Amino acid sequence: MKSLSIKNFIIVIFILFQTPFAFAHPTGNMITIGESVLWSYINPINDPDHHACVMIWTEGAEPNVFFQSEHAASDFMLYTKQNEIFLIERRFLQASDEFQVRVLKSTIDKEPQVIWDWFKDDYRIGEGGFFMLSDNEMVFGKYPKIYRLKKGEQPKTYFEFDQPINRIRAVEENQILLLGENSCYLVNQNGSLLKQWNDLTDPNVEDAPMNRNQVFDADYSEGELLLSYWGRRSFDLIKANGNRQIILQQKDPLTPHWVAFRNKEKLLFSSKLVFDGSTPKPHLTLVSEQNSQRVIWTTQ
Repeated sequence: MKSLSIKNFIIVIFILFQTPFAFAHPTGNMITIGESVLWSYINPINDPDHHACVMIWTEGAEPNVFFQSEHAASDFMLYTKQNEIFLIERRFLQASDEFQVRVLKSTIDKEPQVIWDWFKDDYRIGEGGFFMLSDNEMVFGKYPKIYRLKKGEQPKTYFEFDQPINRIRAVEENQILLLGENSCYLVNQNGSLLKQWNDLTDPNVEDAPMNRNQVFDADYSEGELLLSYWGRRSFDLIKANGNRQIILQQKDPLTPHWVAFRNKEKLLFSSKLVFDGSTPKPHLTLVSEQNSQRVIWTTQ
């Protein structure tokens, strides 16, 4: 396979920024499984051809590569169910000007194995979040809807929802968290509303990164909503009583991307977006139940 040129890579990134919900680099997400945390990035970090990887960190160890893509212009999207890890690997084929994806399955101590082989991806599957109903069926978000996809078939609407949805996430008790334009919704598997949070963004925010005043990612646990607020460069927590607080305020050029609960702890992932041609640098912070902060992964 021919390597993706810098020019074409920039074009791909430009296209990503034009979608209704801006998934700036790095595309992907962050999950927790037991005491471990996994997230998608590229390896090496300064790789101009954008070979994606899945990173893993466990208490007492250094972050390291869990799985490496062999393909340029690639990305990973992640989901965990009990002790299983599912990976959607995406690649861009320059010769045919198309995206393809495949699905892999693993556990913490095993090499990922392919369960769905490569197929053409017209929906950017997994970019808006996904979860597996079984090894042969998934649910994924694609603005503005939620789709169900059986292996080898075409996507169908999973359930109708009366608001446009940017991102989905499977959370506790078989529930689904839906992230909209300025609201977040907790629903059951048939789309019935269980809880709703409105007015998540501040209309008075100034100097939002790329002029996008939006919530980038959200996670839910035990009545609390954890937000990555791109527009204000902050990570926010909305408690069960409705009170909202900033638990980490970042400064330019750090831009919040992903969030994940690990029991009572919070994982907060930012990237340094400087737009000078260099690859965004990662910055992962762990916030304890007592609100102490510790940087888990960063580079100069």
